[in-house]
Amino acid sequence: MYHPILTFPNICVAFVLCCYFSFAGAAITHNFMHCKIFFNDDFNRVFQCILSLVYGHPVSTFVPGHNLSHHRFTQLRKDPMRTSKLRYSWNLLNGLLFQPTVAWDVLKADIRYILVQRDNGRQYYVNAVREASTVICVSLALAILDWRRFLIYFYIPHFFAQWAIVGMNMLQHDGCDVVDYHDQKHNYNGSRNFVGYWLNYFAFNTGYHSMHHLYPKMHWSILPYEHDKQIKPHIHPQLLQPSMGTYIFEAFIYPGVRMRYDGKPVDIDCAKREEPDEDWMVQYYRKGKSFDDYDFTIIDVLLNDGNLMCVVIWVSFRY
Repeated sequence: MYHPILTFPNICVAFVLCCYFSFAGAAITHNFMHCKIFFNDDFNRVFQCILSLVYGHPVSTFVPGHNLSHHRFTQLRKDPMRTSKLRYSWNLLNGLLFQPTVAWDVLKADIRYILVQRDNGRQYYVNAVREASTVICVSLALAILDWRRFLIYFYIPHFFAQWAIVGMNMLQHDGCDVVDYHDQKHNYNGSRNFVGYWLNYFAFNTGYHSMHHLYPKMHWSILPYEHDKQIKPHIHPQLLQPSMGTYIFEAFIYPGVRMRYDGKPVDIDCAKREEPDEDWMVQYYRKGKSFDDYDFTIIDVLLNDGNLMCVVIWVSFRY
């Protein structure tokens, strides 16, 4: 029986708050996976399990899907989250469908990286399994207690958080300069920044993206100061957007044209399929092994590794 206070308006308010706090958890996770909070590794591992519950996803998967691929090879074929994969002529679809479009490629890379780290005997593998197991156990308990509330207050807000944090790539990189891996350090026009006060207050300075790409391990609290000092003098003014909401409306609704920051149309052939991803993790393979040694099917994983099965089931369910 539901408590009388849980009227429809109150449920809506609670749902919106859960969506925000889940997204805030995603932003905190992003910042934490670049710059750990504690000096003690055990404290960090416990905090990663807590963040996994807040975000609804094993946070160790940020490492292959974001830190080691997107940051090093931004918008290149080794970046599984590059925006060139979206080729709809209606730009609103590019924004809405970015996360589900890149999800399968990111999932495959995540699982393969976990297999590589298991083969290397790294702590990363243990962390990923621990985080996934924690989220699965808590999720099952909540679903058994009340599956409706589980969906409204836990699962859907967490899915929204992942959709939103991954979709930020479309806002922050589409229509920006793409340079070779070796020139990333000086690519001032490679990211779009949202410098409004309230967005960055509630999203932990997520809007200062150029500075974050130049110095990924810089603590989020000093990004605005360093942005003004190191980025603002060099960046194109159209990549300093005062309002994310205004940019979303203009880019995806009206006029809704996919444009570069310099006012030219984004040069993408909508009728042509994007080229497949390139393998970026060869440097992590054990000596004498290749991509084929770490290629997999879901059935292989389920039959050969019960621990990794937890990660695969949950990550697949979430994607």
